[in-house]
Amino acid sequence: MVDKPGAGQPGASNDADRSVSDLLSDATGNLSRLVRLELRLAKLEAKHDAVRIGKGIAEFLVAAVILHIFVILLSVTAGFGLHEIFGLPVWASLGIVTLFYLLVALVFALIAVINFRRRQGLTRTVLTSSRLMAIIRGEVRPPKEGDGAVAATEEPGEAPAPSGR
Repeated sequence: MVDKPGAGQPGASNDADRSVSDLLSDATGNLSRLVRLELRLAKLEAKHDAVRIGKGIAEFLVAAVILHIFVILLSVTAGFGLHEIFGLPVWASLGIVTLFYLLVALVFALIAVINFRRRQGLTRTVLTSSRLMAIIRGEVRPPKEGDGAVAATEEPGEAPAPSGR
């Protein structure tokens, strides 16, 4: 007999005359454990994505600060610096400084977009959840004891049971 629900191995029975309530208790215990593990995996993946999103937001903030500095420096340095040093017309000096800071801001924005696109989502959670649902529907059999497999796989040479769809 299994002392605690969910403590035994699926399909293992030490006592041939286990009651339906014992079997149901084991099944609900195992199912609740699987749900807890799925939630834990989802939290870990969401945390990983949140870190990447935070870095992307920080890079957008850097771009915004540089754009702000761009506006301030545009009016001060462009007119006096380039005009005095190179003898360029004022409009050409302002255009050079404007394009430089705009280029720097675009580089930071591009880096932020690339980091947002690297986000992977909850891929492992989706995979394990779909396998769990396939096992519950009877389309896939869980690994046998001693296989060493963590994920549910089909047995070799056996076709999955047809679904009711």
